[in-house]
Amino acid sequence: METLIEDVKLSIELEEKGHNFYTETAKKTNNPLAIATLKSLAERELIHIERIKEFYKNLTGEKKLASDWLKGVEVAPTKKALLKPIFISLKKNLDKRFETKEDINKAYEIAEGLERDSYSLYDKISKETDNDIAKKFYATLAAEEREHYAILDETLLYLNNPGEWFKRQERWIVEG
Repeated sequence: METLIEDVKLSIELEEKGHNFYTETAKKTNNPLAIATLKSLAERELIHIERIKEFYKNLTGEKKLASDWLKGVEVAPTKKALLKPIFISLKKNLDKRFETKEDINKAYEIAEGLERDSYSLYDKISKETDNDIAKKFYATLAAEEREHYAILDETLLYLNNPGEWFKRQERWIVEG
């Protein structure tokens, strides 16, 4: 139980760092798509923080979870559903502005690293814990972090190569 509590504390810290990074980076770019993507991911991180804190309170005995709590912890909407509003609204790295293509690419590289780290941690916890609620909860969080990574990857493709993005989305056939 002690290890699980430490894992939960680490999870909260990781989500808070992700939220702060996304929020601050969104303020330092002028690209509407990057801003929308980063703000959307920041909002999802807040939801993760809230869920993890509820789980923490249950582990420490501060507050008992409802018997159907896991039913409310679902994988986020599909990548397509998460990307739709993004496209519609079109510690060390926070001190610079992300205005050039290279800066935005660097911000996305950092963000993808955060999502990879979160996925790895949550996947590890879900596989190593004996607590059934923790196992399901962290497996769900891991799946959502994988979706976040895919969103970053897809919007980065759009930013760098919109023609290729449209080709993939529309499943164009190039005839020659």
